[in-house]
Amino acid sequence: MISSINLGVLIADKDESTRHQIAAHLSKKYWVWSFDSGKEALEKLKKVKADILISALKLKDMEGLDFIKQANKIHPQSYTIIAISSSELSKKIEQLKEIAYDFVTKPVDEKQLNLVLRRAVDHQHLLKKKEFYQELSILDYLTKVYNRRYLDLMLAQEIERSRRFSHPFSILMIDIDNFKLYNDKNGHLKGDILLKRFANVLMKSSRMLDSVFRYGGDEFLVLFPETSKKDAINFALRIENVIKEEKFEGAEAFSNGRLTVSIGIASYPEDGFSTEALFSLADRMMFKAKRRRNNKVCFLGQR
Repeated sequence: MISSINLGVLIADKDESTRHQIAAHLSKKYWVWSFDSGKEALEKLKKVKADILISALKLKDMEGLDFIKQANKIHPQSYTIIAISSSELSKKIEQLKEIAYDFVTKPVDEKQLNLVLRRAVDHQHLLKKKEFYQELSILDYLTKVYNRRYLDLMLAQEIERSRRFSHPFSILMIDIDNFKLYNDKNGHLKGDILLKRFANVLMKSSRMLDSVFRYGGDEFLVLFPETSKKDAINFALRIENVIKEEKFEGAEAFSNGRLTVSIGIASYPEDGFSTEALFSLADRMMFKAKRRRNNKVCFLGQR
């Protein structure tokens, strides 16, 4: 669980006394940034994350509501608190509820401020805990790419999307050749380090819309949305070349002195209409590639 000191609070208010009072009170427990200018505050938000946002309705150079809307686009999960007079709050509370989690009335009472901040901290702690466990549920614990369970979900969704919009997609099944030999010579700890490095290379070699998964052991899978088999072959050859150029520690343990991979390709709908059919074909093509010394990318219909 994170502590309060790990949370950042940004204060935006043209009223200097209110701004300084809140900042002085919170700086003992939080990272605090204080601005009278909305533009300056927004520039700061592009560089740091504010878990809690405290804003007045009037800033030196813009309306507070405009500032909050822009700030929430930068950090949608910030806990927004509006600093406002009691009379204004009673008139605008329904409107303000749409963009703020909570309110603190001016002149600021520190007991009220503490209560509001406690709610904000509890909310952010729960949010971060939820994000943490959600990450655990979809990421492979070692390599930090997506895990097999999430692959099954993503592939089912991709099939449904491709059916609806008549788009192809492709998968690459990638296996590190002779990984057991590497493990036997270097030990499992070095093997884990190699797998993490290899996963990182796959991530860097893929496009933003692609997804990398650890399929199991030293096998990985890359999902290419809206990608024909022809394009998938080109991506596979590019990935193979990137891996050839990479220098992996202890690679001399491999039989040919460097890390190589075998890649099998399957495409929807050309090679199958179900996850099982696509997995099966990509797996067969990968093992076909393993039997070759050269041309380690295999696909159905290859000459």
